[in-house]
This record gives sequence, C-alpha cells and structure tokens, in this order.
Amino acid sequence: MSKSRALHYGAKKKPDYARKQSYRFSRRALLVGGAQAGLFCLLGWRLHQLQIKEASEYRLLSDENRLMMQLAAPSRGSIRDRTGAVLAEDRENLRLLVLPAFCKSLPETLDKLSHIVPISRATRDRIKRAAARQSGYYPVLVAEGLTWRQFSLLNVLAPQIPGLRTDRSAYRKYYHARPMAHLVGYVGMAGKGEVDLDPVMRLPGFRAGRSGIEKTFDEQLRGSPGTRKFEVDSRGRVVRELGATPSTPGKDLVLSIDHHLQTVAQERLKEHRVASVVVLDVETGGILALASTPTFDPNDVVFRVDPKTWGRIARAKDQPLQNRAIRGQYPPGSTFKVVTALAGLHAGVIEPQETMRCPGVYRLGRARFRCWKSHGGGINVHEAIKQSCDVYFYETAKRMGIDHLAAVARHLGLGRIYDCGLPGQKEGIIPDVAWKRTHLMQPWYGGETVIAGIGQGFVSSTPLQLAVMAGRVATGRAVLPKLVLSPDDPDPEWPLLQLDPRHLDIVRRGMIGVVNEPRGTARRSALKIPDVLMAGKTGTSQVVNAHNEHKLSPYKRETHALFVAYAPADKPRYAAACVVEHGGGGSSAAAPIVKDVMTEALLRDAAKSPAFAGTSAETASGKIAVVGDDG
Repeated sequence: MSKSRALHYGAKKKPDYARKQSYRFSRRALLVGGAQAGLFCLLGWRLHQLQIKEASEYRLLSDENRLMMQLAAPSRGSIRDRTGAVLAEDRENLRLLVLPAFCKSLPETLDKLSHIVPISRATRDRIKRAAARQSGYYPVLVAEGLTWRQFSLLNVLAPQIPGLRTDRSAYRKYYHARPMAHLVGYVGMAGKGEVDLDPVMRLPGFRAGRSGIEKTFDEQLRGSPGTRKFEVDSRGRVVRELGATPSTPGKDLVLSIDHHLQTVAQERLKEHRVASVVVLDVETGGILALASTPTFDPNDVVFRVDPKTWGRIARAKDQPLQNRAIRGQYPPGSTFKVVTALAGLHAGVIEPQETMRCPGVYRLGRARFRCWKSHGGGINVHEAIKQSCDVYFYETAKRMGIDHLAAVARHLGLGRIYDCGLPGQKEGIIPDVAWKRTHLMQPWYGGETVIAGIGQGFVSSTPLQLAVMAGRVATGRAVLPKLVLSPDDPDPEWPLLQLDPRHLDIVRRGMIGVVNEPRGTARRSALKIPDVLMAGKTGTSQVVNAHNEHKLSPYKRETHALFVAYAPADKPRYAAACVVEHGGGGSSAAAPIVKDVMTEALLRDAAKSPAFAGTSAETASGKIAVVGDDG
C-alpha cells in the first residue's frame, strides 16, 4: 500500500475517544431536545386549558379587575298618618366627599376644604381612620347638609382640589317630630357589626332604622340599592362609567295614628314630668294616639348630629328616649279591679247582688290590709267598682285564688306583647303559682293573692295593655292593636271573649257609674258632650314600702295615677289608658287627661254630624275640678 493511500485511510478513521465524544454529544442533544419538546407540549396543554377550557372563568376574573361596581343608595319610603299627613320622608342632602387616592396630601386637602366647610378635629380623625382601613378610591364622607352656596363653590373649585367630590343624596326629615318621636322612631348610622350584614350599609352616610316604625319596618322602608358600573385601570382609577341600574325606592307606610289627636295628647301630658296615654279604635284595633312624655326631637339625632345634644338627650334624668306607653311597667292598681270583678263573677265566687261589709280594713291571719276608705258599709259589685272598695276585691281574690285571676287577666290582654309594629315592648307580669315558683323559687302565699286582687304586689302592666283590656271589656271581643294600615287588610273579626255577656254588662255598668254617678271616683271627669257617656276606672298604685321609703325623694314616694276608659258607653268606639308616674290620684291626674283626649277623638269622629255643629274640644272639655281619689 502506498504511503499516500495509507495516510488517506488514516485520516478517515476516527480515534476511539472521538467516537465516544460524538456519541455522548448526540445523546445529550436528544435529551435536551426531548425535554424541550416536553416543555413545549406542557406549555401548549396549559395554554389550551387557560384559553379554551377555562376561558370563561378567567374572562370573568379579568372583567372583575377591569370593572368596578358601586352601590347606589335607594330612597327611603315615607311614613304617613291615617289622614295622609307626612310624618317622615327623605329630603335632598348636598354632600362633600374625598377620594384619598387622588389627594396629594389628605391633610392638605382637608385644610383647603375647611375654608369653605367647617371640619372639626373629630371629623378629621374619622376621615383619616376611614381612609386607612378601606381602598383609597372609595369615597369618604366629609360633610353633609351643605348650603347651596357651599355646594356651588366646591363644584367650581373641584378642578383645583384633587380628590374632591360632591354629590346629592338624601336625609331623613321628621314632621310633628316631638309628638311622633316614640312612634315613628329615627334612623342612624350602621354600627360596626352591621356593615357586614348588608353591603349597602357601607355606603357613606347610609342610615338604618334605630327605633319605632323606622326599626320594625326597616327592610321595607329601605328598598333595594341600585348599581353603577365603572371601567378602571390597573391602579383602580376610574376611566369611564359604563352604565347604571336604578335603585328601587322603599315602600311607603300608612299608620293608624291621627297626628292631630297625637299632638293633643302630647300637649295634654306636658304638665306632668313623666306620663303616657294610649287611645285605641276598638272597631278596627287601630292605635290613634300613643304619647309619652318626656319626648325628644328626632331631627336632632339623625342628621348633622351635635354630640353635645345627643349626650344631653341620652343622659337626661327622665330618659326621653324611653317610650313609656309600651315599656313602662306599672302596678295597675285599682284599674285591675275590673279584671278581679270579671274573674270573680266568672268563677262564681261572687253574685251581682251579694253585699259585703267594708269596715275599712281586711284581716287575713295576723296581716291587715287597708281600704282607701275608712268605712264603706254594705257594698255589692256595682258599688265596689264605682267606689273602688279595696276590701270587696280582697275577699273576691281570696275566694277564687290567684291562678283563676291570672287566667282571666291574660284573657283580657294583660301580660303579653302585641305584634303591632312597635319594637321594645315589655311584657309586664301577671303572676300565678307557677310563675313565682319558676322565677323566685318560692311558694305562693295567700296574702299575695289578696294584694294582687287590687293590682298591687307582683302585678304589672303597660299602658298599651291597659288600653287593650279596656277595649276588650267594652266590646266583649279579643281586640288586638295595630299600627300599620294596609288597603288589603280585611275588617277584623275578633273572637268573642270566653266570658258571660251578663258578667261583662255588670262590670260595664260599674265603670259607667265610676264616671257618671254620685260617689263615683271619677265623676268630675264626665264628658260634656250631649248624650255621650264615658265609662272608666281610676287607679292609684303604691310604689313605696317600708324597705325603700327612706331611700326615695318626695317625688319618688308619690303614687302612680292611672285611668282606663272607653266611649261612647252605649256603643264603644274608643278605649284609652293613661298613666302618670308619681302623679298622685288617678281621678285627679290621669282621668282629666283621658277625658280631654277622648273628647277630642269623639268630636273629630263626629265632625260631620249636625249634633256636634259649633262644638269644639276646648268648649267640651272645660276646666276640670279635682275631687276625691280611689285606692
């Protein structure tokens, strides 16, 4: 083999190490290529999953990042009385807000705004706290109730003050405010625990019902919020508004209240420190008046609230925020004798013509129970009601026992809460053997039955319950109170009471005698309307005993004055109850109030009747002389 061929052959043949290196390189390339192909396949699979399979889900997420929804507060429904008079409605509210994210410096922005709208230190602190805990693009309320001049000037200066925003919303306005305060109630800002219950609560300045009708029917009055849709950039700044859904206004409510009669009742109570009166229409159950004093102006506590004013109202000695007509629990005193008489007749332990001797004191064992009169001679159930003889009802209660007395009291409407739209009612106490065993873990004693027979001891009730009791005695039916009217409501058909009509008639005649017959405890409170009689029952409940008398002021030692009534006596239309705390005697303090309010109700009801032409409540009521008292 020639030398040249040998060299050529040697050049073509690779050494062993070269062949091994080439093999390793080819395997590495294959592995890298395979891995790359796998990654590309995985990437393709993931892209297919994101862009095709899960496209709708991520499209929604993308829209949520791009779109912003804001709630629009609905207009709150109005509240009117039975005559159509407006009691509460929304009025235009000019407001100033800031968007912290657009402010170069929030304190500087507030300083500039304070030259136009006063901003207190407390308001500044509130704005800073709100800006710190929420998105900077969410508006924060600075001030509301602006004048038109302030509102116009702020809009002119808006381009020069970054973050400034003005808008128009609504605030709650109350009419006949002080007389209607406890009934209609008021609205207030949502508390910390409420903002998570409903997103609309987060809206700047949004208010919800806090008491009265505003609280009970808050959801109906509130309505449904609308929405506004905005397109925002990646930093949350609004680019443009895309559309809006209008809010649904709240439902309007009509109450059974007569605002004129309510005002008369409230004015009549003003001469007393703490008192309440309730008037019911016994044909429909509608509450015509439910007044309580002291009262307050809800306009002072719902809009541009002055902390000092609110503190003065909340800490007032006689608690003007308290609705005594439904929350005041009082011993009914001698007004309860109507219940005792009916219970005794129903149980058969007394007869209409049976007479009992009243020596002025009743003995049970070694205990002595006094009558408010020193002596009364022989007396039957009619005279016992008319003259309010304690001894007669001591004996009646003892004969029948507490359980039967309690059952009849509940049947007449005492000791319960009524679903009539008034929140915060108190149940009162109608005691029996089981009640004492459950609540006090003690046995029932005979002396407690005796004292319960005249509405003292453990017995307590509210003025609303006493008015219902009077309405049930007057009609013989299970009257139920209501406050909100509806055109779809049928005429009520209340069931008859499970009491003998003859027994009811006996008690009614006794109540007529209280007001219209000689020796009746409220004879000076007879109506001065021709041919119209009022039936009633006075009451005076003791509030002190040997254990607490020395601890009480002279005012606190005075007895509560009560009076229940219905009229006209021959065809009942209205029932009423009045309680004057520490007012003295029922005939001197409470009966004149009911007389005047009942007169006004009857005259308004009969305004179209020729028989009442030229007669007014003032001339019919006249000046009332104060005489006598009952037990």
